[in-house]
Amino acid sequence: MSAIRLAVLLAAFAIALGGANGAWAQQKYTITSAPNSNSQYLQEHTIEVDDVPGHRLRVYEIRQDYPQRDLAFAGVVVKYGLSRNMSDAINGNGSFTYYMVYTLEDGNKVFARGTGTTQSDPDAGYRFVIVENFVGGTGKFKGLRGQARGGGTRAPGAGSLAVEWKGEYWIED
Repeated sequence: MSAIRLAVLLAAFAIALGGANGAWAQQKYTITSAPNSNSQYLQEHTIEVDDVPGHRLRVYEIRQDYPQRDLAFAGVVVKYGLSRNMSDAINGNGSFTYYMVYTLEDGNKVFARGTGTTQSDPDAGYRFVIVENFVGGTGKFKGLRGQARGGGTRAPGAGSLAVEWKGEYWIED
């Protein structure tokens, strides 16, 4: 083997090994099912757009409590989550964006941003799909990153949601 070829192979190996070290040090955590939560709409404001019938903009806030203590980040149990949401829908069909703050038992917080779509169903209320991106936190959760995907329903006239989601996250240094 020529000296140049050996040098190229060694350099490629060193680059591969150096890049892999950071990935090996990062532990991934899996969210395998949605936690049991009690959700409550704290406030909800709706504005009619008036361009087409049923076009509404909403801003709303939801609190989610986890009485079974079945949601945790890196072993720290979540006390509650508070989301601030906005939606743009025609007759209940449209898109929404939200910002979630999970407050943990140790006082730290985990931050997430989510997007989704809602579809109105006269018999079932509303069905929705979501993608939630974990974007950081406080204390040891500052570098928390990851994603969860799922969906759920809001029954007609209900003040709470039924949600299913799964995903994974990790904490960057």
